[in-house]
Amino acid sequence: MKRFFTVVAALLLCGALSAVDRIACVDLEKVFREYYKSRIAEDAIKQQAESYRSYLTRLNEQLNAAVEKARTTRSNALNVALSDKEREEAEKLAAKATTEVNEKKAEIELYVQARTQDMRNLEAKKRAEIMADIQKEIRRRASAEGYTFVIDVSGKTTNDQPVVLVYPKGNDITESVISELNRTRTVTHPAPGQEKK
Repeated sequence: MKRFFTVVAALLLCGALSAVDRIACVDLEKVFREYYKSRIAEDAIKQQAESYRSYLTRLNEQLNAAVEKARTTRSNALNVALSDKEREEAEKLAAKATTEVNEKKAEIELYVQARTQDMRNLEAKKRAEIMADIQKEIRRRASAEGYTFVIDVSGKTTNDQPVVLVYPKGNDITESVISELNRTRTVTHPAPGQEKK
């Protein structure tokens, strides 16, 4: 709601400005989604996540093997058909196997925590890089076309309604920004939805 009032205040202020001030609107969510570098970043993030998942699968397989070993050795330690010496040896093996299980669980927990943070950092870094490109193009276009203010119309209120309800479509620079950002796209980076089948 605070954001809503901030935007309303900005619009009222803009309305009070002189006629030479111009306001442009842009749908940042759409620009971000349709910028080709967003797809590249998304693919890179997915690839990294898959690499982490693959390693985590191996760790879980090792844990399962350790759990089975602990169960077997513990069973042998309680087997009255075995001699006292054999049961004593099995008890030692069971204790060692239980330690291995606990160590593997701790290793998995630390790995998950570290990789979760790594993924958050990677996503934040990629998003920041993409937003820097988008903001640079918006500033360039605003300067070139004489816009004093550029308002993001993609925001929603807490009621899931648009923050900016009405704006002149002629002042919407969304498509122009997307077009310019994607102008340098090469054949190796097709537009979203235009991938080869």
